Amino acid sequence: MSPTTRPLAGFFAQTVKPFFLVTGAGTALIGLYAFWPSWAMPNVARLPYLQEYTIIIQHWGIMVCLMGLAMMGAAVVPQWRFPIFLYSAIEKAFMVWLVISNAQQPFVSGFWIPFALDSTVVLYTIGYFFACGFGQSTHLPFDT
Repeated sequence: MSPTTRPLAGFFAQTVKPFFLVTGAGTALIGLYAFWPSWAMPNVARLPYLQEYTIIIQHWGIMVCLMGLAMMGAAVVPQWRFPIFLYSAIEKAFMVWLVISNAQQPFVSGFWIPFALDSTVVLYTIGYFFACGFGQSTHLPFDT
């Protein structure tokens, strides 16, 4: 199916690479927590750095960083797009839900920027699958 057979498909065909590069880079920035948790916690998350949580903070930081790198890889490797779209949308939808469900708590203040990025990824992914189809096993028809 060509991008012109569905009205929004052309938009997604033109924006999928920059989308993955920009949102992947933003996601990969969470790697700060993996390498500099004592700086990232108070300066990015606006939460106190508790040394006894260092391992989980660093583990979370590297997992999210690797997700961002995989998203950037999907910008240039079309066969990666379907699984990366699917996984990142599920993972990021959960983070969106966590922020919304805890919105009244003071500890959420450092998570609104990631919330905006993750919401964008979820909405873009829904639009992409709606416009381009969900049934392809490796990549969508016009991914090049």
